Amino acid sequence: MPDRKPPTIGVRENGPLVARNIASMRDGEGRDIATKPIMALCRCGHSANKPFCDGTHNKIGFDSRPGTPAGPDRLFEYAGREVTVTYNARLCSHAARCAALAPQVFDPAQKPWVQPDKGSPGEIRAVVAACPSGALALAGPQHLFAERAEITVEKHGPYWVEGPQVEAPPPGKGATAGKVVLCRCGLSGNKPYCDGSHREAGWKDGS
Repeated sequence: MPDRKPPTIGVRENGPLVARNIASMRDGEGRDIATKPIMALCRCGHSANKPFCDGTHNKIGFDSRPGTPAGPDRLFEYAGREVTVTYNARLCSHAARCAALAPQVFDPAQKPWVQPDKGSPGEIRAVVAACPSGALALAGPQHLFAERAEITVEKHGPYWVEGPQVEAPPPGKGATAGKVVLCRCGLSGNKPYCDGSHREAGWKDGS
């Protein structure tokens, strides 16, 4: 049996994402989505067949050029006695996995918002692995990875990509090619990557 070709995601100008050789794809509830060797994935936010492209980008005049990304492209460090966490707001999709898993450590209401000494190294490593965008890492930066599908379609949010190589420049400082989040609402200022604009706009899958 021949080896599987490496999974990739191409970025078509003013058009969809073109995913090739994807072995696993799931929705936000963990349900499998059937894959094909080549798939066109919507990134204009208006397909009636989400997550797949139906050509609506042509009708609405979708512009794939990046605008003004949300958040500075700066790598911040939050030092603790046992572990140091790095964070780049430019990469963050605001999935809020960090606040859900370790709210005592990752709390936007406290200053600084990341306080590693309020949690165990194990808790922090679990959060860094769960972060879908790579915005959070350990000092280095050292990225950790979760066990998830190659593409996860977040409900009312972006594509979580883990493994496939995206044919586009990296989204910002400290990013890893191993996991990124790709815009599917059409509103990101950092296309093809997500910058959290879907949350600010209240974008929904049914849009």
